[in-house]
Amino acid sequence: MMKRLLIVLLLAVACDQKDDAGADAAAAALSAILPPLPSPTPTPSPSPSLSPSPSPTPIPHDAGPGACDGGDCPLQAWMKQIWPHMKENDYERTAELLERCAKLAPLNAKTAYPNWVSISLDGANAARAADMEAVKAACRGCHEQYKDKYRAELRSRPLPP
Repeated sequence: MMKRLLIVLLLAVACDQKDDAGADAAAAALSAILPPLPSPTPTPSPSPSLSPSPSPTPIPHDAGPGACDGGDCPLQAWMKQIWPHMKENDYERTAELLERCAKLAPLNAKTAYPNWVSISLDGANAARAADMEAVKAACRGCHEQYKDKYRAELRSRPLPP
């Protein structure tokens, strides 16, 4: 109880000071009697147009041999639907598809494909800003980072619904 009273008195003195020196002295006195506070961990604030981070959906990593026989592999077929919208400058649909692409990240994306989600969302934001060059740059950046790795490891992986 005595400690609380002292804290209240020191805060009152600090608030009543007309100069910074008195407030600094009160703060120093408070820090001498109180345990140190843990330093806050800064959390990045999302851009207003970003949707919440997608939660990974458990999916098998490989559909087995023959999953791509006779046609495109699952991700390849899915990505082919983005290009016509980009070509027509359909920014809204391109943004929607790139947001969906973020949700297609493999289950282990945080370790094996750490930038997949952020690149997809950057592309979606660029589409919403009607900046098709930035959209293409996002696509190119993801393909340069992950295309060969994905093909080698997960090419026939079925996509989440």
